Amino acid sequence: MRRLPLLAILLVALFLAACDSQTEVSSIAAEPVSAPAMGDICPALISEEALSKPPAVPLTDPMIRILAFGDFGEQPNRNTEPQRRVAAAMAGYHAEHPFDFGLVLGDNFYPAGLDRPDHPRWASQWERLYSPLGIRHYAILGNHDYKSSASPAAQMERSRRSATWCLPRRQYTFTAGPVQLFAIDTTPVEEPRRDSGDAMADQLRWLDEALGASRSTWKVVYGHHPVYTTGDHGDRIGYLPRVRDYLLPVLRKHKVDVYLAGHDHDLQALEPQDGVHFFVSGAAGRHLRGFESSRCRRWGTAQTYGFTVLETDAAGLSLRVSFVGYDEDKPYRVLWGPVAVEKGASSGCRTGR
Repeated sequence: MRRLPLLAILLVALFLAACDSQTEVSSIAAEPVSAPAMGDICPALISEEALSKPPAVPLTDPMIRILAFGDFGEQPNRNTEPQRRVAAAMAGYHAEHPFDFGLVLGDNFYPAGLDRPDHPRWASQWERLYSPLGIRHYAILGNHDYKSSASPAAQMERSRRSATWCLPRRQYTFTAGPVQLFAIDTTPVEEPRRDSGDAMADQLRWLDEALGASRSTWKVVYGHHPVYTTGDHGDRIGYLPRVRDYLLPVLRKHKVDVYLAGHDHDLQALEPQDGVHFFVSGAAGRHLRGFESSRCRRWGTAQTYGFTVLETDAAGLSLRVSFVGYDEDKPYRVLWGPVAVEKGASSGCRTGR
C-alpha cells in the first residue's frame, strides 16, 4: 500500500486542527497555497493542445485512486459544518488510502458561484479545506455556478492561482493510466437559455470524437446533472429528460463505463444500462434532500453526507467504486463498496427506455 508522504501527513494534521476554526478570512488570505500538487496537469489542460491530445496525469503507483464530490460550497450564512466534516473525512481516508487526484462535480459555491478569483471564500471554502490533501482537483461547473454571470470565468481564472483547483475550460479530457476522464458542462443542456449559440451541439460533437478516439480501458464521463436519479431532481420518472436525450446515445455508442454526476444532494448507485454505470455524488456539504422513488437504484442514502472513490487495481483490469461518509468516532466510514464496475452490464429495469 502507498504511504502518504510526511509533508502530506503534516498538512492533514494541520487541516484537522484548522477545522475547529470557523473564522472567515480576508481576500488576502484567499491567495493559493504554494506547495505543488500531486497529479498536476492543469497547465497542460489550459493549453489549446489539450483539446486534441489529452494529457496524462503523472502517477507514482500503478493502482489509481480518484476522489470525487459535488454540491459542497454552502453559503456562509447557513450551516457549513457538514462541508467541514466531509473534508475531514476525505483527509482521514487520504491518510490511509492516498488519492492521486480529485474530481469536482459542480455547484462549487452557493448560492451563485464566486464572481472573483480572489474572493475570500476561496480561502475558507476551498484552500483551507481541500488543499491540505496536496492533490489537484479537476472541476466542472454546476447550475449554481452559472447564477452569477462572472462566476464561470472567475472559477476558470482561479486555476492559474491555485495549486489544487483546476477548471481549465467547460469541457476537457485527460488520462490516468488505463482510465480516461471526460469533463463536460451540462447546465446549458438542462437550462437551454444558458446555451450561447451552438455551444452544446459543439460540445456533443467534441465528446463524440474524443470518446471515439479513446483507446483507454476505462472511460469515465462526469457532468453536474445526472442522466438517471431517484432524487429530488428526477421527480418520479427517475431521470432528467433533456440530459438523458443529450448524453445517453453517445455514452452507449462509445461503451462508456461510468457516468458520474452531482446535482441531487445525496449519494446514489443506479442500475447500469448497456454497460454504462451511473453514480450521483452530490452530498459534500449542501443540505440533503430526500428520494422521490427507488426505481433502478442499487444503493443510496439521502441522510448521510459523503464523497465517492474510484480506484483501479495495479494491473488496470478492474475499476471499483465506493461511497464514503464522515463518522462521529472515526476519521471516516465506508457507506457502500468497493463494488466493481462490470463491463457490458445492463439492467432489465430500464427495458424500453
